[in-house]
Formats: sequence, C-alpha cells, structure tokens
Amino acid sequence: MIVPTYNEKDNLDELVQRINSSCSKAGIECEIVIVDDNSPDGTGAKAEELAKSARMKVLHREGKLGLSSAVLEGFKVASGSVLVVMDADLSHPPEKIPEMVSKIESGEAELVVGSRYIKGGSVENWPLRRKAVSKGATFLARWLTKVKDPMSGFFALSRSVIDGVALNPVGYKIGLEILVKGKYEKAAEVPIHFADRKAGKSKLGGTEMLRYIDHVSMLYEHKHLWLGKYLKFAFIGGIGALINLAVLWVSHEVFFVHYLWAAVLAFVVADTNNYIWNRLWTFKSKGKIHFQYPQFLLVSVDGLMLNLILLWALVEEVFPGLGVRMDKASVMLIVAQVLAIFTVSLFNFFANSIWTFGGDMRKA
Repeated sequence: MIVPTYNEKDNLDELVQRINSSCSKAGIECEIVIVDDNSPDGTGAKAEELAKSARMKVLHREGKLGLSSAVLEGFKVASGSVLVVMDADLSHPPEKIPEMVSKIESGEAELVVGSRYIKGGSVENWPLRRKAVSKGATFLARWLTKVKDPMSGFFALSRSVIDGVALNPVGYKIGLEILVKGKYEKAAEVPIHFADRKAGKSKLGGTEMLRYIDHVSMLYEHKHLWLGKYLKFAFIGGIGALINLAVLWVSHEVFFVHYLWAAVLAFVVADTNNYIWNRLWTFKSKGKIHFQYPQFLLVSVDGLMLNLILLWALVEEVFPGLGVRMDKASVMLIVAQVLAIFTVSLFNFFANSIWTFGGDMRKA
C-alpha cells in the first residue's frame, strides 16, 4: 500500500485500521508505505508512532514535492509484487483493496482502477464546480485510455507493469501516466463510492489544474497524437479569446467603434498574448523571435481575414441588424465572434505548427 501524505495526521489512525482490517479478513499480507512531504501538522511523526505496532514504512521527504513523485518513491521501497495506491484522506474505501488485488492475483488484469464512473460507482456530495472539473479532466484524457475513470487516485497494479518504464511525475495524476505508459494487456475497474474527506483540506487548486493540462498534453505527445500540443494551444487560445471578446465588447459598446475595426483591435491585443505563451509553453521554442513573431502574426492575419469574413457573414446574414449599435443584440455579436474564433483556431494551430514553429517540431 502506497499512501502519499501532506497534512493528513487526523486521518491516519482510521486509515491504517481500515486497511489492515480489510486485508486481514481477506488473508492478504499487507505492508503500508507512508510517504510524507514534511507535513507541518505532524503527519510524519504520527505515522512513525503507528509504525511501532503495524507493518509500515515511513518515508520523510524534505518538502511538498508532489503526490506523483511521492508515489514513485513509495514504489521503490515497497516489498510486494502487487502495488496499491490510495489517498490518505479516507475518500477511497480500503474495503475495496481485496477485490482489486484478487483481480491481479487471478490474472484477470494487471492493472485495476477504483472507479467512480462505472455501474455501482458514485461520489458523495460533490458541488457542481467539482463535478464539472472532474468530468472535464476525464474528457481531456478520453483518447488516452479506455478506462472510464482515468483520473482515479485509487489503483492497484502488478509491479511488472512499471518495471523499466520511464515515468514522468508531472502534476498529481500518476495513475493516468501508468495507464498510458505501463506494460500491461488487461486493465479492469471496480466500482467505488468516493467519500468526502474526513479531515483536512483538498489540495486541488488552480496550479494543479494547469499541471494536469501540461501532463495530459505530454501524454498525447507520447502517443504521437497532435492533440497533445493542441490542448495547450487551445487553452492559450481560450485565454486569448476572452481577451479578444473583452476588447471587442469594450471597443464597440463603450467607444462605439465599428464592429469590424473593434475586431481588428481585439486581434492585435489577443494575438500578442497568444504568441508569447505558445512560444514559452506549447512549443517550448528556442527559435529567433524576430523571425517567429512576424510569421505568427502573418498566420494570424490570415486567420483574422477568415475571422472577419466569418464574422461578417454571421452578423449580416445569420444575425442581421447587428451592423448598427446593438444594445440588446450585442450578445449575438459575441456569439458570432465565438463561432468565428473556434473555426479559425484550428487553422492557426496547424499553420503555426507547420510553419512558425516547424523547426522546433522537427527537432523534437
């Protein structure tokens, strides 16, 4: 059992008791490996205390180095041939461990995921925002694996699945990385009820979400799918689109600029933002800016022309009457611009991948 911890002191007593009880009833010999990231609440010391009366190993790390890397360090020191990973917050039911392990020992699967999203699985009292984030993250990973709940942090695997596999612990979803890169033929899922944490605070925040997007894009690239870089490109484009829409609305509604000229101004501001972030993040480019930036702008100007043509067609033909000051109809202008931006984004991505950053892509 690999259990990464950070500020989980109040959960350890119950967690260890439930793990040992469920394994003992099933006749499973269990070793618990606690990997603590120097928790300021004394989790490490609590784990050491429990280790005096239970079969446990405790790894103390120097700081908050991340869940995924903690799991990998736990793998290194664990003794068993079957490895199980779970959170310490009691959201994962230890009572499911025997079922997961039995599927591996019987040869039914080499990797088993505790799933919220198959028949019999469920989540407890999740607010709409958390449901949306989870479903969105799962959607991003849907082309990487057939597993219904690739975001699960509760999974079991045969050690052979990861032997010799280079794992890159970016972000907090090491299970997804193993699903994509692991050496296995059969994966299975068992339904679990995902409970609210008993104590402490969730560690999922905006930074982890950004790391997840970066992680997923790298996994798509690992599978040689262009969708990997497009996820980053689209994310940056989404931010640029918000900037674009804001500038468009302010220019047209506040300063009464004609909608086409407002679109041009919105383009200049948003596109400069997009180039900077695509250079630094999407393509990690080392090309010369004085060549790349004009190329990026030229591609975007072509995209702008396409944007304006589509915007004109939508405004004049689909939503007639928007060419004058719009008042209530201004919402329809935003809708028209969203449709145009989405269409143009695909053109921009492929054109920039091939031409602007093509040298970097060929070297990668």
